[in-house]
Amino acid sequence: MAPSSEILASARPDPDFDQIAKNAGPPPLPSNVDIPTLRSLTNGLKAKAGEALGGPPPHLTERDIEIPVRDGSNILAYIYAPSKYTPTDELPMLLFFHGGGFCLGTRHDDSESNRVLTYKAGVIVVSLEYRLAPEHPFPQAIHDGLDALYWIAENPSQVHPSASPSAGLVIGGASAGASIANAVVYLNRDLGSPVKVTGQFLSVAPLIPPPLVPEKYKDDYVSHEQNKNVTIPSEELTQLLLAAYKPDKTSPLSVPALHPSGHTGIPPTYLQACGLDGLRDESLIYERILGQENGIATRLDLYPGLPHHFWEFFPQLTKHVEKRTNDTVEGIQWLLKSTMA
Repeated sequence: MAPSSEILASARPDPDFDQIAKNAGPPPLPSNVDIPTLRSLTNGLKAKAGEALGGPPPHLTERDIEIPVRDGSNILAYIYAPSKYTPTDELPMLLFFHGGGFCLGTRHDDSESNRVLTYKAGVIVVSLEYRLAPEHPFPQAIHDGLDALYWIAENPSQVHPSASPSAGLVIGGASAGASIANAVVYLNRDLGSPVKVTGQFLSVAPLIPPPLVPEKYKDDYVSHEQNKNVTIPSEELTQLLLAAYKPDKTSPLSVPALHPSGHTGIPPTYLQACGLDGLRDESLIYERILGQENGIATRLDLYPGLPHHFWEFFPQLTKHVEKRTNDTVEGIQWLLKSTMA
């Protein structure tokens, strides 16, 4: 079955984005670029954005914590929590994985969105600084994520005095971080862990590589070709990052959406997809796999005419960024209500 006209039309550039693209276009990729150079460039830009955003507002507290992992190392996580609470409060947690193609990014990414989530959704956000490729290729980030999940579930008071897994424990992320989050959800299930993940939040996630799309969905996967000339990041950059990450194509953790053990035990799932994103149809297909084929509660927000991770790449699209932030709050609240249902 071919995609609906609404889905196809979502690749028509939004006028606000179209104007930005015409005036500037995507930043050019330097010749012979490598991962250290990319990190330097992106971290510098994000540092300036962080300075502009400023410190935490008075209604929030933010701090670093260290989380021990299986090889004896400690990794950092940045905590977003309400500044006012009572000893009897029980607040849910969101373990969040930043984007960056498995090679870039820090625990401070998506700060503005995470602050709004904490304030409006009443959730404590644990933004994890998982270890990056190429120094730590697949599946290191997934193992870091699983170890962090276990630690915050077993030591909630060290995250925050009001943190309570029984109030909700959601795993989520953006872009590559959403792929890692998705893998952690399935690995936790596969290991028969007593830790109950109550929801997954997958924003603009790479979920099913085009060559692996199931036959019955091949006609539905058009976004990779439809958006090949506007894809952000570029195909060149995507291949550079994947080559550094070195995913094992034989591991079910590389494509959990096609897990050989199926999807029993996977929690309610909230997805976000962008109309101008080459990854768009991967989220749409995965939602159908979960919801239509397996009866798992799903929710999906689609952003027509906008590119991959637009709130990070194009923060000047203020009305669209605000809508996506509000949608995220509502999506997390929906996951938490699904937990209690």
